[in-house]
Amino acid sequence: MNFLLVFTGGGLGALVRYLLYLIMPGHAYLPLATLVANFFGCFVATVIFVYFALKSGLNASYKVFLITGFCGGLSTLSALSLELLHYIHSDDYLRAGIYIFSTVIVCTAAVLLGVFFVKHSLN
Repeated sequence: MNFLLVFTGGGLGALVRYLLYLIMPGHAYLPLATLVANFFGCFVATVIFVYFALKSGLNASYKVFLITGFCGGLSTLSALSLELLHYIHSDDYLRAGIYIFSTVIVCTAAVLLGVFFVKHSLN
């Protein structure tokens, strides 16, 4: 059953990521669709993880479907790595550095926001 949950969640996450690529500007200084996908992947995974930690007794299938499946399909470390490779091969080290730094900052902010969101919504 978990295989089906991961498969379905992953497909939905990948579909959301693809839709982001369709609606986000393609010629921005940084690949915004990847940055947004990583932000939301981190945020959703954190909200679910913290919620499960605070509320025991929840069905673990939700966690498998949402974190492993959906967030795994949505977040795009492989796309980030390929985009960084492009910048490095283009000798655009400044843009590569900015992209790495902004990704770490944005995703860390998503994790902190996720913790804040869950803790304040449970009060």
